[in-house]
Amino acid sequence: MPRAPWPLPDNLVDRPILVGSSQVPPSRLRRRDVWAPHHGVRIVAGSAADWQHESGAVALRRRCLALLAAVPNGVALSSLTAARIWPLPLPFDDGAEDLHVVALGDAWTPRRPGVRARQISDRGAQIVERHGLRTIDPATLLCHLSLVLTMPDLVAVADALILDSVYPEEGRPYVTLTDLTERLTTYRGRGRRKVAQAVVLARQGSESRPETLLRLRLLDGGLPEPRLNVDIRSSNGAFLGRGDLVYEEFRVVVEYDGDHHRTDTLVFDRDVLRLDGLAAAGWRVVRVTGRAFFGSPAATVHRVRRALLDAGWSGTTSDRHRDRAEHAVSATS
Repeated sequence: MPRAPWPLPDNLVDRPILVGSSQVPPSRLRRRDVWAPHHGVRIVAGSAADWQHESGAVALRRRCLALLAAVPNGVALSSLTAARIWPLPLPFDDGAEDLHVVALGDAWTPRRPGVRARQISDRGAQIVERHGLRTIDPATLLCHLSLVLTMPDLVAVADALILDSVYPEEGRPYVTLTDLTERLTTYRGRGRRKVAQAVVLARQGSESRPETLLRLRLLDGGLPEPRLNVDIRSSNGAFLGRGDLVYEEFRVVVEYDGDHHRTDTLVFDRDVLRLDGLAAAGWRVVRVTGRAFFGSPAATVHRVRRALLDAGWSGTTSDRHRDRAEHAVSATS
């Protein structure tokens, strides 16, 4: 009967182990309780570094830790992988795709199964730490994502990057709109024009990917541009609530209801009271569910147009709104 492997040092069990570590002889790393995700790296099976029986964010983080342990410090997560680590909104959420990395400067490009790597010579790119992992800086990340995302989804990422949250612990915004604009002055890679258009379409206040996509679709339909997630008050200044997409001039508010609005009873009850209060104060509320919007965007646009027309909208946009709408049309086509 084979002898059980002798225990590894406690400080190595729950993290990737580099082959050649002075603390562990090579023979120990060939035992049955250790496996090799990458050349030069070993993982203790069943430890907090192992992802073989994990999924989602947990598995992704452990995969990234193992890869980054085996590559030079000039290699960082990028594209879809970095977007998930921040995290930023993406149209697909399984996270099981290959890991995306870039090598900066003199760092060699890792060639490994399950890894998509490329060398870049971009003086404006920087490596930053996010949740203990090396990633490309967020402004450059937006540029890299232009190669894999549609324009509306790229705008959703830009909106998320510049969102100024009311919760200081979130460390928002990740970048400012000025940061993104300045980054474009030095970026010369593929997708630059697409990113420039996404930055023009980015707006402060969008709190989710569906809200961004809904806003762009309304502009695409020739409607005026709403304000995003603003406080709504009565004529005497009393707070009535926050609206997702607000047309103050016409007293119309468009509310996007995600699944949590339906499944969380506290959220649902609070929504009912808030929307009743808005209606009592003379506001027209157009509620949009995810199934309705993604199932028939045109029908959603028609409902909002009807509400605006009923509220006195002329059916035409101002020059300012028309310019923004034209940007949206080209972005969503």
